[in-house]
Parts: sequence; C-alpha cells; structure tokens
Amino acid sequence: MLIVRGHTAGVVSDDAPAAERAVDYVLLRDELGARILDLDDVEASRLGRLVRKVAGTYAALSVTAFRQRATATAFVSNSENEAIILGLLLKVTRGRIPVVAVGQYPAKRQKWAAWRIARVQSHIHRLMPLGTVQAERLVQGLGFPAEKVEVLPYGIDTDYWRADRATVRTDLRPYVMAAGLQHRDYETLVRATEGLGVDLLIAAASPWSKSGNRMGGRPQPEWVRVESPSLAELRDAYAGALAVVAPVVETDFPAGTTSILEAMAMGKPVVVARSEGAGDYVSDRRRLTRRGPMRATSASYAARFGSPAAQGQTGLYFPVGDADELRNVLRWVIDHPEDAAAIGARGRVVVEEVYRVQDYVGRIAAAVRSGIAQDSTAQDGTAQDGTAQDGTAQDGTAQDGTAQDGTAQDGTAQDGTAQDGTAQDGADTPHAAR
Repeated sequence: MLIVRGHTAGVVSDDAPAAERAVDYVLLRDELGARILDLDDVEASRLGRLVRKVAGTYAALSVTAFRQRATATAFVSNSENEAIILGLLLKVTRGRIPVVAVGQYPAKRQKWAAWRIARVQSHIHRLMPLGTVQAERLVQGLGFPAEKVEVLPYGIDTDYWRADRATVRTDLRPYVMAAGLQHRDYETLVRATEGLGVDLLIAAASPWSKSGNRMGGRPQPEWVRVESPSLAELRDAYAGALAVVAPVVETDFPAGTTSILEAMAMGKPVVVARSEGAGDYVSDRRRLTRRGPMRATSASYAARFGSPAAQGQTGLYFPVGDADELRNVLRWVIDHPEDAAAIGARGRVVVEEVYRVQDYVGRIAAAVRSGIAQDSTAQDGTAQDGTAQDGTAQDGTAQDGTAQDGTAQDGTAQDGTAQDGTAQDGADTPHAAR
C-alpha cells in the first residue's frame, strides 16, 4: 500500500490525461503493483476525517492505512511521519507488516521520542533518508540498527528537465535565478546580487514565507523579479539563467534538493549554500569551504553511485548567509562563462547517472521487496536465530494457539491474511506492495 499525501485521482485514474512529467508515486505504483491510499480515502472515512481534524493529515493517513492492513503486504510512505505512526500502531497491536519510508527529516529533535523512547524502529523495515547527515544521526545517536537505514539519493525526471525542451526568452537582461519556497534565505541572495549588473529571478509564489518572513511586504529592488511560474515556464527560466542559486538557511537535512537537481539537469552551474545537510548532491572544485564552518565540498552520492565520468565539479558552494562570498562566486560565474558552462555540462552527466527518478523509485522498490521477503521467511514468528522475540516456543505458537505474528494455527492471520502473505480472497501476492 502506497501512502500519498494528496489527491491522486487526476493523475492515476484510468481516464487521467498522460502526464508530461514522470511522477514518482505513479512509477512506484506500477513498479510494485501497489494500491495508492490518499486523501480521498481519508475523506471517505468518518474516522479518517475525525483523526485529521484532531491530529492532522499524517495521523489521518496512517490510521486509515492501518485500518486496511488486512489487504496490505507492505506500507510505503514518502516521509517518516506516517512511518512513525504506523510503526507505533503495529508495535502496540503486535502486527508484522513491513514499513518502508523516505526520510525527509527523520532526525529532527521533535521526533527523538519516537526513536529513543517508543522505539518504533523495531516495526520499520527500512528508513531511507535523502541525506547522509540524517542517516548518520539515526544510526549513531537515535538507536537505529544500521541495516534498517539506507541513504536515498533523490531523483527527478531527466527527460522533462533538459535544455533542448526549453524555450529561452531573448527579451530579458542577463539574470541569475533561484527557485523554491521553504528554508530559503532570499534576503542574502538579494544583497549578493546588488551591483552585479544582472537581474535576479526568484521563482516562488511567496519567497519570504517561513524563515524568510523578515522581508515580507518590503518593496524589492528594480533588478529583482518574483514570479510563480508553471513547470514549463520554470524550465524555460532555468534554460536562460547564467546560474541557479540555492540560498538555503542552516539545516542538517538536504533542503533545496529539487531545484538543485532540476538546474543540474538543465546543464546549469549551481551555487549552493553549504549548510550542514547540503553536501551530498553538489561537488565543488575545492575540497573544503574557504569561509565559515569547515565543511567538505565533494558530493558523496556522485562518488558512491556514479562512474568516473560523473566525478568532478558540478557547482560552487558558499557559506550560509554570507552575501559577500556569494557575490564573489556569482561574479566568477559571470566572468568565466566557458568554465561555468563546463560545470553545468558535468552536472547534467551526474544527474543522468545518479539522480533519475527511475533510480530513486527502483531503490525504494528494492527495499519494499526486501521487507516482503524478510517477512515471508519469518512467518513462523521466530527470530532469525530461532528464538521467538517474546521468548515463546521456537515454533512461534503462543499458549492460546495463536502464532506470535498473530497467525492462527490453521495458517490464517488474525487480520485475514494467510501465512504466505496472500489475502484470503487471493488478491495479494508476496511480490506486490498493495
């Protein structure tokens, strides 16, 4: 069962128009033969609507999915938030269904209690953080077994984000640009572009939201344009930019990744604020940042997943909040167009090798299949060493005749699922995450 925060009927229904851009959850559904549970399911349930009103969307989706666990061979979610709630529900009810989740910000302080106190990771098969810093903190500080954590490079549609599909406007002054809404420091970017002789395009509906609210309502300088483009217009904007900047605030997770990868796919040099969590996707020519906290500037994902052709500089870093250094970097890009173009071209190579949405989906699917296979081999309710987790007999049968995993002696799970992972109506197979 694939849990999606949103309404997907317009994308996944049989009569939906073909999407121009690949959608990750659609690809994952097709790869796994999965069933999608989304906000339509929540709204169709009286309990789901109540939970959403009281506890929010994550809880509502998780409870709605859990209530349909009899038809699920695995739960797959796009964030750790649903996984935490599902893990807790499965732990309390002693359920055994593999949970696989993408880790957006799993080591956030507000989630420590789930890992350290409730220890819901016991009922999560795989958590896949998008950044190595988050993965390290889960294992080294929050009690996650290393085998349950797998870093996951994000992926985009490299067929959609490509320069030869864009139209470059010729009526604009030279410009640099930034895209995105959350965790951005556009105030620093505006200061850095003053006096550069180029315009600044910020592609966001409200670029001053969240941490950027300090500049909300202020008139912008004449060289700054703030727009809310469509996807096609954003692609055109990338294509015409001299460089694309990701001026993120200090974070320990990889903020700004989507716009960074889209710009790299468009063959543009990217300029990135080197926050603690931003070191996985872009490689600078320097091994360490020159100013601010000393941080590595070599992209770990290209080194780990890419070929020799994918190694080398794909962008430039600057310290978080340092307008002077950002101005210096942008000046270098403007003054060295051939070198900047070479950096952008290498970025396209790296994205094609490491950051395709198909590879992103494939890694998630592999984790799901691993969980289903592991669950299948553990159907007798015993641990791998032959000892039941609660100390019951090695055959996994409790004194009341019920197997440790909730399976009755006749082989039928209490939730209506047979021991082989097949629902009693025969609709499931162990190889499909419903």
